[in-house]
Amino acid sequence: MSEKSIKRYTAICPLCDETSIFDLDDNELQNHMQGDLATFTLDSHGNPPHILFVYIDKQKNIRGTYPFLVKQSAPLGKSGLNYNHFVDAASDITAEEAESSGIRIIPYDVQINGKAKKSYPFEISLPEILGLLIQNRKLDSLPIQTEKFMETFTSIDNELPIIVNTISSQISKNYRNALKAKKIISKNDPQLANRINIVDSLAAGSILKTIAKQSVEMDRKGRELQEIMMYSEWLRHYHRTYFIVHDTEKIRRSNFLGRFSGIMGGKPLIACNVDGLGKIEPCKNVRTFKEGLGEIGRLIKKDFVRRKFTGTIFHALSEQNAYRLLEYLSIMFKVNKGELQIESCCSTIGINGGLGVLGLSIYPKI
Repeated sequence: MSEKSIKRYTAICPLCDETSIFDLDDNELQNHMQGDLATFTLDSHGNPPHILFVYIDKQKNIRGTYPFLVKQSAPLGKSGLNYNHFVDAASDITAEEAESSGIRIIPYDVQINGKAKKSYPFEISLPEILGLLIQNRKLDSLPIQTEKFMETFTSIDNELPIIVNTISSQISKNYRNALKAKKIISKNDPQLANRINIVDSLAAGSILKTIAKQSVEMDRKGRELQEIMMYSEWLRHYHRTYFIVHDTEKIRRSNFLGRFSGIMGGKPLIACNVDGLGKIEPCKNVRTFKEGLGEIGRLIKKDFVRRKFTGTIFHALSEQNAYRLLEYLSIMFKVNKGELQIESCCSTIGINGGLGVLGLSIYPKI
């Protein structure tokens, strides 16, 4: 009878940097395996409390970690705010984060295998989306309908101004649908319509989250609406996102990356918010990870001439490569590693780009 092999794993939480050490034997790994990855959930820790999802491949390597906040019985609430803050769910702010910070999420539907729909993030979470991608399920991110924006705006029970941050209009119809909702409302309730301020972030994921959270922070500091909108305007134009798509088959079926499906012969490197105008363009096919790093470095040199930057490295279960990208940036651009967070891929890019996506969203330091 063969001896069971036991391996010790060390997982670092990307939210609080706490280290978790745990042992797994071959049977446990095999029993949790779905496709090429096994998913494990570690105990709640930290403040605010959060659990950690750990993804391990067949070669017994950790492919990624994802923290998920545990709902608390006494959230901080929305006190002290002078404005109503809303954000498109493509920001990947969790329901618990939103509740504690004073941001309200406008959800979108995730369609599974062309049939069932679940509201993200209230009925399906990012770890669950990653789990479905591991199982090779067909997922689509559907636009937020005009009626949903109307329902959101008309349900507000105060007279305060409204700030709405949406995913890039180059990626989704959400911004246009929000404008339609405002226009329809203006016919019956012009005062409400005049209070609605809609921002096309020209972004998805971490930058959209940054815009929304910064708006709340400025609000708490007593900043005027015009100042908040000016900061959002600055950030939307000066951020850049670069990402490499590993699964070329996935982009053929993608709602917003499908137009690049003819780019074959390697892994497409895609740039978002080109020239600060929101455009999404393929830059180059890269055949190796090293080549991809070099191309990202070239784009940063072009877009951030002699400027320091900060932001987020994101990935869909390619954590090792995310840390390699961080190391490369720290050497090439002398970036303090603390200036760049590493996060699991945003839901929209994960759904449309598939597993293995690796990218970088950055903006100038002020």
